[in-house]
Amino acid sequence: MSATPIYPYLRDGVDVYLGESDEVTFVYLSTRKRLTVKCHPGLIQSLTWMRGRKTVGDIQILFRKNYPQSGLDEQKVEDFINYLHKKNIIVDEKWFDNLCLPTGYQERLKRQLYFLMDLVDDPSRVESIQRRILATTVAICGVGAMGGWIARELAMMGFLRFVLIDPDTTEASDVARHVFSSSLSSGEVKVDVVAQGLSAIDPDICVVTHSIALNVETNLDEVMDGVGLLINAADEPYIGYTSVKLSRYAVKKNLPLLVAGGFDAHLASFGEMIVPRKTPCADCYVNFFRVSLADWKPVPHPVANRSRGFGGWSPLSVVSASASALQVLKYFIDPKLVYKGKRTEFLAPDYSTYSFEVTRDIRCKICGY
Repeated sequence: MSATPIYPYLRDGVDVYLGESDEVTFVYLSTRKRLTVKCHPGLIQSLTWMRGRKTVGDIQILFRKNYPQSGLDEQKVEDFINYLHKKNIIVDEKWFDNLCLPTGYQERLKRQLYFLMDLVDDPSRVESIQRRILATTVAICGVGAMGGWIARELAMMGFLRFVLIDPDTTEASDVARHVFSSSLSSGEVKVDVVAQGLSAIDPDICVVTHSIALNVETNLDEVMDGVGLLINAADEPYIGYTSVKLSRYAVKKNLPLLVAGGFDAHLASFGEMIVPRKTPCADCYVNFFRVSLADWKPVPHPVANRSRGFGGWSPLSVVSASASALQVLKYFIDPKLVYKGKRTEFLAPDYSTYSFEVTRDIRCKICGY
């Protein structure tokens, strides 16, 4: 009984649906996960007694009193309670209050912590995951429509330390698609605008800004001090080039890198997480496309100078940014959840997705053995 709460509590965030007399379905509201259990009707009735005011012994007495002919002994009732506890359906009523996170921080992230509880079924793991998020510095290269949204979602997820890298200033058209558009005016330094927006979410957020371009000359060691997660949302000069540079640095430093999707020809694409020597690196992706597209002969575009992209539509940027944020959360829950190399695109007309898998190139000169 050591694993069972003294006062079993049917936790918030799980709905209960009755089926046949001996069937009950539990729905975890945040994740939509479902669990159907067949058991004695009296055990289903006992759920109404699990509100944190009765001990396991009290519930056993009530069961014996109400179902004397059930044929189930006290151990079966206890086993049922233990099973519900293992499935995170009943918990210690005070599990949230017992988390040892900074008080204001914990209250701000209450919904996320409940969501994590649905995913990992263990308050100690919830706390451990959130503590790693709290302790990690995130570097975001490119804080336009995509990078700005990602920064906001990660701040709302509980990240408190950011390094922002972007050489641009704002334009009038940014108002239509940038997450911090309410505070934008033309000619402002983008990294400063995003830093101010993040501070408004939580004054404890610390931001280091670098209004510089990401190119072959950029010395990443000078701007990545203490960084634990890299995110590339820099589409200038081209997302493929900047990803290769960052990926090679990430492999060298053994850092995870998220390559964000959502640029021009890849609007609403879902970015891939690069984990050194566990997933394909950016050079592996280049090698993959060099082979898979060997026979593809693109027709020259009729417009010779396409140096200025038109940018993405705001809702599609948000789709990509949210997918990126979920990838980051999956990595912090369990890195193995993102070990498969995969590229996915969201197809807006019918809300479907298209995906293909990319495997590691063991001959890769950057990440191969």
